[in-house]
Amino acid sequence: MNNKNGKRFKFAGIVKKQDSMAIFGIVCMIITYAIIVQLSNSMFLSAANVLNILKQVVTYGLLAMAMAIPLINGNFDMSISATAALSGMMSALITTTGLYGLRTSFFPAVIITLAACALVGLINGLIVTYTRISPFIVTLGTQTAIKGVVYIISDNRAVGGLGKEFVYLGFSDIAGIPVSVVVLFVVFIVMGFVLRKTVFGRKLFANGGNYVAAFYSGIDVRRTRVLAYIVSGVISGIAGVLLASRSGSAQPTAAEGYEATAISICAMGGVAMHGGSGSVLGILLGAIMMGMISNGMNLMQISSNWQYVVRGIILIVAVFYSQIISDKALKK
Repeated sequence: MNNKNGKRFKFAGIVKKQDSMAIFGIVCMIITYAIIVQLSNSMFLSAANVLNILKQVVTYGLLAMAMAIPLINGNFDMSISATAALSGMMSALITTTGLYGLRTSFFPAVIITLAACALVGLINGLIVTYTRISPFIVTLGTQTAIKGVVYIISDNRAVGGLGKEFVYLGFSDIAGIPVSVVVLFVVFIVMGFVLRKTVFGRKLFANGGNYVAAFYSGIDVRRTRVLAYIVSGVISGIAGVLLASRSGSAQPTAAEGYEATAISICAMGGVAMHGGSGSVLGILLGAIMMGMISNGMNLMQISSNWQYVVRGIILIVAVFYSQIISDKALKK
């Protein structure tokens, strides 16, 4: 019994050490990059531009959190971007022209939409848990299917004319802070509590750290895995609603390709690709770093084509960096 407890505490120490190292690394990256861009363009650290970066970070950050939950549990969810597109399109249609006769005000529409996103997560979780198909392949398949659903319900067209509630989410502020940014912080605070202070959160880390050991310790590993995908779907849905509100319309192609960005943010933030570790603060800092990179390249007038090159390199470097941090943390 004492030996088991010793192993448990040792594992907790390793996770905490890995998170600390990752956070220290990303803070150094943020400071270094901020100095470089500020020297090139003095507008970079202005209050207005910082708020602009935070607005850009909202979608990145939420989708990174949606990706992180399955990752911590030892799985992938490549359907997060399509789920976000589905969420934005459903909520927009329900509050405007109607979705197959269903038309409501904003808040009931959001609840219905998030329920649909939770259903997507449930389907992902059940297939991944009760079959031997790779989670990457399963969620890549559901991503394609969901995209098809979005194109079908939207008739391949964007949906505009969103109501005042949508406008409020995307363009209003509370005490000078954009409402969407407030929502981002609320979600991150809630998830921080869930991951570190609840039984479900501890089970997520245990599953990702050692699935077999978690099973033999009495954890319902299947239920935990399914719940992880449901949470991922709901957070993706929140991201989709906020993206539509900020864009002023729901696009069938919304958030396309954002899963790669989410993986980069998770890697930079210290979420291990093999599962078992990660922190909300690290993910938030990773999202801020990604927003700074995009904003900084625009201020330095780097062409959009080269920005794709830079982001691709960042993805590779971020994953490599995550592996190094993980290896060092696991050493005594």
